[in-house]
Amino acid sequence: MSNPIAQSTTAFLDGLDETVREAAEDVVSRKAARVKDDGITLTLEEEINLAKAIKYVAATDGFSRDEQGALEFLMIMASIPHELQRHVMAYDVSGLDLDQVSALFPRASRKAAYVLSGATTVAAFDGLSPEELARARELGERFGLEPKVVEALIAHAWAMGLAMSRGDRQLVEALQRLQHVLLGWV
Repeated sequence: MSNPIAQSTTAFLDGLDETVREAAEDVVSRKAARVKDDGITLTLEEEINLAKAIKYVAATDGFSRDEQGALEFLMIMASIPHELQRHVMAYDVSGLDLDQVSALFPRASRKAAYVLSGATTVAAFDGLSPEELARARELGERFGLEPKVVEALIAHAWAMGLAMSRGDRQLVEALQRLQHVLLGWV
């Protein structure tokens, strides 16, 4: 069975002008090579699927303005061009389920842990609701991550989301270093 998230991303990328797509792939690839020191490198397609997965978790209790801003910020930091960001922001996640989201990335992998971390961080920008917390835990379970790793990633991402939303740069930097350690557990 095909995955609607991956299908929509592939169809969107296939519909782009070839020059635009190549430029987007190049900038995302160069950014990943400079930034990722945790052993995780994502393709352009994976970055877009990651953003859609994040949106799905953050939208559990409604997709607030704070969560929208956080997701846009993460896409900017990943060097995703504006046209592709608009595709993600317009993508309707209401008909998705956790199986579809968890099928996007390999089970029990650093990429899966990275998705869980990013989704929880964005969801925490307006406070992590009980529904978002439950969805994050269930996503970690579907990803095949150990329960203690799931809880550590969620607690870390919750703190990261709050620190980022408050603009506490010193705490964000400390939490980024901790994230590398936590991802190493996977």
